[in-house]
Amino acid sequence: MNIQFIKLISVVTLLISVTACNSESQQKATSDNRVITEDKTVVIDSKSSQKPPSKTATILVEGEKNSIDLKLYEDKNLFSTYFPPEDFVVATETSAQQKEVKFIVNFGGVKNEDAYLKIVFPEQLQNIEAVKNFINGENGLIASNKWKIVNRNNKLTYPWVKEKIAFSKGKDIVGDIYIGAEKGKVFYVITHLPIEYVDGFSAREDLIFRNLEIGG
Repeated sequence: MNIQFIKLISVVTLLISVTACNSESQQKATSDNRVITEDKTVVIDSKSSQKPPSKTATILVEGEKNSIDLKLYEDKNLFSTYFPPEDFVVATETSAQQKEVKFIVNFGGVKNEDAYLKIVFPEQLQNIEAVKNFINGENGLIASNKWKIVNRNNKLTYPWVKEKIAFSKGKDIVGDIYIGAEKGKVFYVITHLPIEYVDGFSAREDLIFRNLEIGG
């Protein structure tokens, strides 16, 4: 009788422990309001898309023309573009503050978190001036990352660009910040990469930008 009672107590204790662990995990998941996903060929909300899921393009790298396969990335509420899935891993992060889509370099199957193109739609910033202040402020994006401004350019390389800021960090990292606005949406784009990636990255960056369409 005593043995059965001890077994019963053990089972009850185990159930309580499992329930407590599950409850803690659920609370942790609920408290983190960010949703992060990663996929090499992700396409979001494109069931009704009129765009082809893939296509080919030609890029010029070190003076040589190369054919490259492109994959559609589409979030109908924000933007669409094409990117080379063999060269980038796509990571998306959604929170109450912003929606971020990051194309991380994966050249030759080697992922490098320091080399990326990131498109950010900030929910709290409603106009170009607010985005500029966020980027250039005393405690803004540039200052907090300890980036050094190389130059500023107001030339409209792409129709959505309102300003381009080139930056560097030390001797090894270079990049650009593009401040954009189109169809009532404001956003910014960051390219960030080791200097040795510049030639291969620039041609692929141009493909993403030339195919970029901001949603309605």
